[in-house]
Amino acid sequence: MTLAGLIWLAYATLETWIASGAALMACLWAFHGLVLMLAMKALLDRAPRDLGWRRVALFMAAPALFAVLQTALDMLATQLVGPQLLGGVQGPPGVVVSPVGVAFDFTFKLNLRVYLWIFGFYAAALALMGSAAEACAARLKADQAEIEALRLQVNPHLLFNSLNSISALILQGDHRRAEVMTLGLARFYRGNLAADETGLVPLEEEIEALEAYVDLAKLRLERLDLEIDCPDVLADAKVPVLILQPLIENAIKYGVTGAAEPAPIRLRVRSQGDTLRIAVENRLSEYPDMNGAGIGLGNVRSRLRSYFQDRAAMIAEAGPDQWRVTLVLPLLPKAVELKATSPLTARGPLASAAAR
Repeated sequence: MTLAGLIWLAYATLETWIASGAALMACLWAFHGLVLMLAMKALLDRAPRDLGWRRVALFMAAPALFAVLQTALDMLATQLVGPQLLGGVQGPPGVVVSPVGVAFDFTFKLNLRVYLWIFGFYAAALALMGSAAEACAARLKADQAEIEALRLQVNPHLLFNSLNSISALILQGDHRRAEVMTLGLARFYRGNLAADETGLVPLEEEIEALEAYVDLAKLRLERLDLEIDCPDVLADAKVPVLILQPLIENAIKYGVTGAAEPAPIRLRVRSQGDTLRIAVENRLSEYPDMNGAGIGLGNVRSRLRSYFQDRAAMIAEAGPDQWRVTLVLPLLPKAVELKATSPLTARGPLASAAAR
């Protein structure tokens, strides 16, 4: 509607500029054109996308048909009301202001030529915009498929590890802990399956699922401790589902497993302008667990790129005995900016190694 309206507004303005006294007649011609152009758009929009060459033929034939209709309507209207609306109007030398008194075939050819260009341009614009919309939709579906594939890559990894642990507990005869772990696993998956079609969840729900995961891990690592510092004002900020679990898993692998006296894992959340910063910090173990499927941080980086392109980053920082990973992503929805009581800094010298 907007493009069609602009086209005929420009047409009426041009006709009025040629002969100011023809403003009313030009508006009538433009009104005919707008109605016909919208009718042509409705016809082309209803054409199935899978017509192939027939769709191309339709986009070529429709402008010609509607140009003929526009020419006929203009000439009919001019013949009926033109003498009253255009009486005494004189255009520049060589410019025909009204078809009245001009040979019918000459006027018809002249107007048809103009309207073929106008309707043809509009049909081409519709085809171009339709192709662009289809390309965007296809790209969106591809991105969603990639995000879902990355998300499903995490789920089996965690599930297999948990099921192996449950199986081991049953074989050891520790049925109570096996039951607790099974219930914890159900709690964790109930939380991460609650994501909507965007794959985003409130930060509060993501942290609840994270706590369920830590409860599972505590069954085999009793000294595991997670400290969470998340202001209430940021609880509704949207984050990709299961984006934090690989970070905590990585911290457990390299900071808790094999440590004589494991230090707590710290999760801190802050806002800075329109960005959300989530940091996971842990001390490095003397004998870290080097086994793993290699999913972890690479999966997180890929998912951030798929969701937010270059508006998000994962920053990894390593020191002599510390490791910290910080996620920087858009604040969705925008929460009230929170001034952190203490900066999001490590408790020791760190050498930054940013990874996007």
